[in-house]
Amino acid sequence: MIVLFFVYLFCTVGGLTLVKVGANNNAFALNSSYFDLSLSYTTIIGLALYVVSFIMWIVIVQKYDLSYIQPIALGLSNILIIAASIFILGETIGLFQWLGIGCILGGVILMNIRG
Repeated sequence: MIVLFFVYLFCTVGGLTLVKVGANNNAFALNSSYFDLSLSYTTIIGLALYVVSFIMWIVIVQKYDLSYIQPIALGLSNILIIAASIFILGETIGLFQWLGIGCILGGVILMNIRG
């Protein structure tokens, strides 16, 4: 379960990050006479990873309680996406965002306490 879950997180975060990285090289045009969509290889790989993560999510949801796994997955994916945004995309994070990350981490820890 843990390996499947971390591969899911890798595919989700990697897919979204690659879509963002490749977004500047995409082109979309819609006219009355034609439709043109041009995606970069980075975007295509990101979309493929994201599709794989969705399929893995279906498998995870089949095996585990949604009320338990969804908050953990959402919290950890949010934190990992923020980390990728900082280290890969060069985005900056403000004080309130750091406080939010702390709240998310606290929630993930509380979700894992079995009482």
